Amino acid sequence: MNKFLPLASIFLASQLSALDFDLDMGSGLYYTGAKGQISYVEESFKGSYANTDLQTKGQFYVWADLDTKNPYLPKLRLEYTKISTDGDSKAHLESANAKIQKLIDDLINGSGIPLNDQVWNSHLQHNIYDTTLFYEFFDKSPWPSVGAGLGYRYFTYIYIMDIDLVPGLQFGDRDDSGAPMIYFTSRYEAPALNMGFQGDGKVYVFGDSQMYDWQVKMDLMFEIDESTKIGMEIGYREQYYNILGEDIEKVTGNMSYRGLFVGGLINFK
Repeated sequence: MNKFLPLASIFLASQLSALDFDLDMGSGLYYTGAKGQISYVEESFKGSYANTDLQTKGQFYVWADLDTKNPYLPKLRLEYTKISTDGDSKAHLESANAKIQKLIDDLINGSGIPLNDQVWNSHLQHNIYDTTLFYEFFDKSPWPSVGAGLGYRYFTYIYIMDIDLVPGLQFGDRDDSGAPMIYFTSRYEAPALNMGFQGDGKVYVFGDSQMYDWQVKMDLMFEIDESTKIGMEIGYREQYYNILGEDIEKVTGNMSYRGLFVGGLINFK
């Protein structure tokens, strides 16, 4: 199945290009870790996973831009990024429920090791899916193009902290949510050098939470034939999530990812 998907994607892209579409696709690795704080709150339990510092490693990403060449129709951008990383976190756990609080106290007293403010192994997995419709202007001119649109970000996450006081004891949460994002972009191409320079950004402004995602990149393309180009891209990307309970139930978080990315490109016209 894993071998079939890339072949199916190339076949689909070639068929779309025959229908007078422009299709750009890219995939690569985003070298980032995770820093910040995640908290989980419900009626009987409050867990604060503070000072999270997860290791930097290559994270998978893939994106595709589809342009119908019709000036009245928006362009479509699809993106997926997977953050999966391990590291250390400090916990602070408390409960308004007397039984649960007694369990926490018994763990601390029985082990002789402070449960709170100790460093524990933790794992974070964050899957980010973006669908964006946008218009781009001046893309056929010698000047930098500008574009703007509206998208929707859907994401799932799993956060697990291993508490070594009791074998198999873990704290954490898993959930999913989504939010509309305003999108903007600008691109400049230098045909004589086969190079392009681009900046993109997404921002959430519709609620109490704060989210943004921006990147700058440079790409180098080589023509294979009249309808196909291949190349590579390199850039820098930063994401920030300040999630408040008013927008997403039970979970609050203040997390950031930042780092370089590098990937391969293909273009069908």
